[in-house]
Amino acid sequence: MDQVLLHAQSRTPEGKGAARKLRASGLIPSVAYGHGLEAKALVVDEKTLRDALRRHHGSNVLLDLKVDGEAPGNLAAIIKALQVDPVTQEVLAVDFQWVSLEEHVTVSVAVRLVGTAPGAVEGGAVDQMLHEVEITCLPLQMPEELTVDISGLGIHDLLHVSDIAAAEGVEVLTPAEEPVVTVRPPVSAAALAPETAEGEEGAEGAETDEESDEGSEE
Repeated sequence: MDQVLLHAQSRTPEGKGAARKLRASGLIPSVAYGHGLEAKALVVDEKTLRDALRRHHGSNVLLDLKVDGEAPGNLAAIIKALQVDPVTQEVLAVDFQWVSLEEHVTVSVAVRLVGTAPGAVEGGAVDQMLHEVEITCLPLQMPEELTVDISGLGIHDLLHVSDIAAAEGVEVLTPAEEPVVTVRPPVSAAALAPETAEGEEGAEGAETDEESDEGSEE
C-alpha cells in the first residue's frame, strides 16, 4: 500500500463550541498519538480527508501525515477512529495513530464477496455474516480489503475465515472457524402452507365446538 500525503495543522483544544466552528469552516478536529509520542491536537481539511478515504475504499489508508509541514521521523499514520454523523454522514472527528513502517500493526479490514454463487442463481439468498476481519502486517503490506470468492457456493454451502486468501505477510487474527458467508435456501409459499392450513383447521374446529355448545343449551 502506498502512502497518501495528508497535511494537518496544530490546534489548541477549546471544547465542543470550537469544534463546531472548525467543522463549519471545512476543517475536522483530530488528534495524533502513539509510538511513544505525546498526543497532539490537530485539524485537517475535510475535503482532502474524504478524497483519501474515497480513493482507498474506507478508513484503511496509510498516511504520510505532515503536521505543520513536518513528519516525525520514520513514522506514518493510520486512522484509528473515525467519528461520522449517522444522519448526514459528515465526518465529525478523526484519531490518527503513529506507526513505524518497520513494525507490525493490527487493524480491521473489510471482507468483500466476489463472484456469483450457483446457489443464488437457483433462488437461494447469499447471506454475509462477517463483514470485516482483524489482521496484522507491516504498514506497507496493509490491504484495503480482503476478498472471498463465492463462485463455488451452492445452497446450504458455507465459507469460513479459513477460506479467506490473504497475501504473503498478512496474518488473519480472526478465528479461522468463524463463518463468513452462506447461501440460504429459498423460502417457498409451500413451506408456509402447512402452518396456514393448520391455523384454518383450528378456526373451523373452534366454530364447531361453539355450535355444539349452542345446540346443547337448546
